[in-house]
Amino acid sequence: MGKLVGLNGVGREMTKRRVGRFSCRVLILSLMSFVLIVPAIIPISNVEAQPRSQWTFMVYLDADNNLDSFAYQNVDDMMTVGSTRNVNIVVLWDKYDDVANLYEIKSDELDIVRGFALNGKEANMGDPDTLRSFVRFTMRSFRASHYVLVLWDHGDDFSGCCWDDHTGDPEVPEDGLTHQEIAGALSGVELDILAFDTCVEGMIEVVYEYACYGSQIDYVVATEGYVPYSGYPYSAVLNALAANSDMDSSDLSMVMVDEYIAYYDSKRPASRLVQMGAIDMTYVDLIVEQLGSLTDVLEEGLLGPDSENYHGWIAAARGAGNMGWSEYGWEAYVDLPTFANTLGTFDFHEATIVYETLKDAVYSKASWAMKSAEGMGIFFPSSYASFYSKIWWNPEDYLAMQFPYEGFWAFLQTYWGK
Repeated sequence: MGKLVGLNGVGREMTKRRVGRFSCRVLILSLMSFVLIVPAIIPISNVEAQPRSQWTFMVYLDADNNLDSFAYQNVDDMMTVGSTRNVNIVVLWDKYDDVANLYEIKSDELDIVRGFALNGKEANMGDPDTLRSFVRFTMRSFRASHYVLVLWDHGDDFSGCCWDDHTGDPEVPEDGLTHQEIAGALSGVELDILAFDTCVEGMIEVVYEYACYGSQIDYVVATEGYVPYSGYPYSAVLNALAANSDMDSSDLSMVMVDEYIAYYDSKRPASRLVQMGAIDMTYVDLIVEQLGSLTDVLEEGLLGPDSENYHGWIAAARGAGNMGWSEYGWEAYVDLPTFANTLGTFDFHEATIVYETLKDAVYSKASWAMKSAEGMGIFFPSSYASFYSKIWWNPEDYLAMQFPYEGFWAFLQTYWGK
């Protein structure tokens, strides 16, 4: 995966590469066959399961790209804590110049977990079968009352994440995971937290995709901005969890947000352009429904005699939601809570309802320079030219998501005059 320069040279991003994908609708229809085929593709060995712990913290560490050196830093951080009786730390680590292995992270050492089918092989981390195999094997081998899954790598909004530069397959030399593939791989899996240690995944389009699939996820922890190269502060998060393993999923999701912001607040100013949020997935369907009501009102106004005022109000709200960190086309995304709240000041009651629900749904913190980011982004291109010339965005990726069909795609076309 090519590296883009972001956050003054410090960021996890990825280029708009193309990978094979099929729409959520197709995946939903074929989900049952997908589930049944997986064991035949990647056998999952039987191992003796450990006694049940409180938490199993799983990291899908796709470092087979230009982030390789930062994986060592993050693993070292995890090793300062290590697995305890109540917290299992398990990592599938695919290195740039070496094979993949499944490790249990212990204090000051790595233990290869025996019996995992991909140990010692060049794993394709962009293959949903690999993700499914890792999660299923780990949850069976390290039983716990609660589970966290961290996806570690580059990220690119609704296009996906986890790019692998060496798949081991000459026919597919590089690969990446779409959100449809991730959701399919996690079908039937109950997760307390799905966390993205990747850029720009804290978006309504992304979380709604998982709601569409009926994913059993309590919280999504993600940023609507960049993630600096150092990623999550794993030692701080895991120390907090080890010290209080009785915390629930809501508590831990907030700890992840708090520790992330505290970590980067202690760094040089160029690294403080950060935001992180914990999104309660039980609110996502409601947010999308309320947004649909709002866009219906906005469309009607845009097509009516008061069109000029509607364009002005919407433009003002979009401008308020724009975030200063944007580059490489990510200026096409704005902060959804700010957009809704600003529309509310123009007496759009529907927008105020959306904003109040977002405040209940999202626990967000940001550095001062990112103070306009309240925890969830939305795609809203900044100009007519950007929208219709498809500058910096891939309509195939966007329209493969479910969210556009809930009213926002029609609103965008109406707003830009087509």
